[in-house]
Amino acid sequence: MRKSILGAAIFSAGLCLAAGASAQDVPEQFVVSGEAARDIREFNQINAATARAIVDSCVAFATEHNTSVSIYVLDQFGNHVDMHRMDGQGWNNIRTAEMKARTALLTREPSHARMNQARMNPFYELYQMSAHGLFTNSGGLPIVVNDQLIGSVGVGGAPASPEFTDEMCAHHALTQVIGPQPALLPVEPPRHPFTGEPIWCRGGAGPDPATGGTCD
Repeated sequence: MRKSILGAAIFSAGLCLAAGASAQDVPEQFVVSGEAARDIREFNQINAATARAIVDSCVAFATEHNTSVSIYVLDQFGNHVDMHRMDGQGWNNIRTAEMKARTALLTREPSHARMNQARMNPFYELYQMSAHGLFTNSGGLPIVVNDQLIGSVGVGGAPASPEFTDEMCAHHALTQVIGPQPALLPVEPPRHPFTGEPIWCRGGAGPDPATGGTCD
């Protein structure tokens, strides 16, 4: 009887481990594999082809909307895998694209989440940048396949509009290359630094939903 119980427990544990392992397996099309992966003893590192496909998809999306962007793709350790600067991009655009990618990588969530937190508490932005080196602006997304983080992408340099933002470009590229992605976060209105009251019609937050209207 004791052996039967022990055998059942071992079998159940084996099934759980197998399920966990399969959930974290990343298709070889997205990561370094074969001898190259064995050489570095790492099987969840985004490969160059996937990084380039993400860059190309974002560039095509930006071109369709008559704008330009800078794009960074990092692996799960923060190393540069691919980067592209479209014409018309300056140093600040390029640098912020990298900072957004790194913020998404370090926090394992969209950099938009940090932006919303900074909007709700303006003093939070300075703290996050000075203490942790995080960039509190949207445009950085983690690259996740089968619940496994394999890298991140950051996009910067485009003026925001209802049809196009840096984050929309990154989201579009990941959807095209990786597959369906989580919905983008809403934009929180900035708040007054002392009263905490929402300040509408700034930074893409839109009009106060309680009163309607426009931001013209």
